[in-house]
Amino acid sequence: MPEPHLLFISAGEHVHETLPACIKNLKEITHAIVVVEESVYHDLPVDAVQMKTVKPLIREAIQGVKAICDSMNIAFSEIRTEDTRINAIRDAVLAVTRQHPAARISFNLSGGTKMLSLSLFIMALWLDAEVYLTPKNDQIEQILIPQMHLDDIRRNPNYPKALEIISTASGRWVTRQDFAIEMEKNYKPSRFPGDEKTKRIPNRGTITRILQQLIDWDLVEESFCDRSKKAKQYCLTPHGEFAQKILRFEGGTDAPEHK
Repeated sequence: MPEPHLLFISAGEHVHETLPACIKNLKEITHAIVVVEESVYHDLPVDAVQMKTVKPLIREAIQGVKAICDSMNIAFSEIRTEDTRINAIRDAVLAVTRQHPAARISFNLSGGTKMLSLSLFIMALWLDAEVYLTPKNDQIEQILIPQMHLDDIRRNPNYPKALEIISTASGRWVTRQDFAIEMEKNYKPSRFPGDEKTKRIPNRGTITRILQQLIDWDLVEESFCDRSKKAKQYCLTPHGEFAQKILRFEGGTDAPEHK
């Protein structure tokens, strides 16, 4: 039996239209949790004209989400919150996640108020969750959240160089052999006083450590070469492409990128 997959959705008037795209693209969603402001369920005389129209639409959309979940055997629940600030949202979200400690967690933040979406986004960061937007009803886009700070990459000059080597390969993938050849040409070892003139080249273990750290940061993807069970190849992940472009811009380089 697969581990639970919790999808938190910020409630808006089109949430029932965006849920099917989430189900289609994210796969194996077991729980859908709609987060909505309590005020949506209260029609007040002081409501702005727009809200008098929008509130009933949001309530109807939430019922649409429930109907979809019921038809697909997805557990539906609703979090009504009077306070959209981070502390209140934190407690509400954790009350759900602590029931499923091994669950995969995703957020779709296309609906709701700015404060609600922002608080949910901050919770996604703390929970190491995936975050998505739905620009169109049949499409979703993941918001890339880095697994490290750029200073972690800058701290070792070999990390930016490794990203550059992979990004400028003739194809999307670069073999380990080709990567090692280029890394040997550009490797910058740690130096001790009086050791500045000693020539050092990276050994196999050093190459492995550089690549593994970039893989752990989700900047580089590793796979086996075609028709090989031993030879490996590497390419940049979307996170790696993003980081490499920032670093390239900072360095003022005009190195070509692979297409």
